[in-house]
Amino acid sequence: MSQSWPKPGVGHVGEYQVSGHVLPITGSSAIINLNYLASSITVSAVGGTAEITFYDSGSNAVGHTVPSDGTIRFTGKFKKFKVASPGDALVELTNIPASSYNAPIFTDLFTG
Repeated sequence: MSQSWPKPGVGHVGEYQVSGHVLPITGSSAIINLNYLASSITVSAVGGTAEITFYDSGSNAVGHTVPSDGTIRFTGKFKKFKVASPGDALVELTNIPASSYNAPIFTDLFTG
């Protein structure tokens, strides 16, 4: 058996590709800090519009509204977010520890 297996992390593609641990989240005012990096978040608005807020490593927030009784799936890398009531979310987690990923500052992702 090899002693040089790669450690799980952002650069370990297999750990990201075999994601699929599902974590159900019920909407609240709490900010969710994940222990493992998420590869997607599916948000459902039940009985009204829901709001999901994503946070970067500087705790800057960007929100998105999910239409009443609608569902939206976000794909990417996530480790900190909030889903406000009446929304619920299904979070698809990877095996990558969230501490090994530093989410970029939103303003660093574009020029304008």
